[in-house]
Amino acid sequence: MAQHAAQTTLETTVNNLTNEREDGQDNQPPDVYTPVFSKQVRTVVYVLGLVASCVGLGFMTFGDAAVGGYISTVAGFIASGLGVAYNPLRRD
Repeated sequence: MAQHAAQTTLETTVNNLTNEREDGQDNQPPDVYTPVFSKQVRTVVYVLGLVASCVGLGFMTFGDAAVGGYISTVAGFIASGLGVAYNPLRRD
């Protein structure tokens, strides 16, 4: 790098990642994830999102497609916004 050029954020990030790999720090386990919402809240949001998606599909098939698309999209946004996802292998 030229003497007069300042290091960019990308260069700094790459250098930091390279240093971590060389130091062996890239294999450190991440911090333990603690969900914001309890299991019960996540389950309720997941089931409601699933029901709303099915209702939206019914609207798209037998009624107004625009309304059905809106319902399904909003249900997905709410569920994903709250971090709810179907994962049968999740431990907590």
